Amino acid sequence: MRWSSSAHNNQKAAPRRERFSTVYAVLGIFSAFLLLLALLYPEERLLDILGRSHDGDAATIRYLEALLRVRPDDSQLRLRLAGAFLQAGLPRKALAAVGDSQANYSFVEQHKALELRYRALKGLLADPGLGEDARRRYLSAFSAAIRQLVNGGSKEWQLRNYAADARQAGDLQTWRLLLRRADAMAPPAQQFAGMPSDPFAAALARGDYRAAAALCFLEMRQAIGNARKRELLFKGVRTLQSGNLPVEAFEAGERHLDGLADDRETLVFLTRAGLAAGKPERAQRLIRRALKMTQKTATKDLS
Repeated sequence: MRWSSSAHNNQKAAPRRERFSTVYAVLGIFSAFLLLLALLYPEERLLDILGRSHDGDAATIRYLEALLRVRPDDSQLRLRLAGAFLQAGLPRKALAAVGDSQANYSFVEQHKALELRYRALKGLLADPGLGEDARRRYLSAFSAAIRQLVNGGSKEWQLRNYAADARQAGDLQTWRLLLRRADAMAPPAQQFAGMPSDPFAAALARGDYRAAAALCFLEMRQAIGNARKRELLFKGVRTLQSGNLPVEAFEAGERHLDGLADDRETLVFLTRAGLAAGKPERAQRLIRRALKMTQKTATKDLS
């Protein structure tokens, strides 16, 4: 009769433990993947493919970061990276990517950098956990960015939008200044009445974000073509978001799809709105539908 120890039996019965790759192996595989992409596609073609995803995903960001390390003075590449960070919901990294020095930027790039800086600072100021010192510093930079943007020439409705952002951020001085400038641009009859000529701008001036958004959704019914409908839907949802109404913004976007239920860009936009509103389950359904649209498009392209 053969006798074996219980320890020996336990060792034989124990399942084999999986061995995972080391960090260096994973980094090596990822680097090889980027190299393969670079070999398969010309740089501009690859940037276009990554840029059209509108997802700000990790692969896009890692590729742009790697490329920027090779070409640190490429201003267009730096702005692409900042935009990808914003799409990924990383305003702090977007602000760092834009940088303070814009000596080698063209005029168009300077304006683009200023817009990205403005959006990044707006995102940072929306963080409720931001410390007081950081908030004062970011608010000062945000106000300076707004003034630079409006000094480049803005329409009445743009001034009122910037004014609403300044008010939400807590800069009442800039808010009043921009409202005075917007009122000065209104037609004489409207100046006398004390109200802007554009109903959307008037609603924003009153701080009535729901009424302003409702005007966008109302205009959607008369709009021709998905591009215009999409523009108005985005505008309405963002208006509600700027009024600190994230749940209403998401639900309004779902209600007013109006022919855009199979539009990938709209579905991705509403997915982000759903996540921002704390509705991950509904956002997940939307992104699944968007992925199906992508697969259908890819199948048509191959056929």
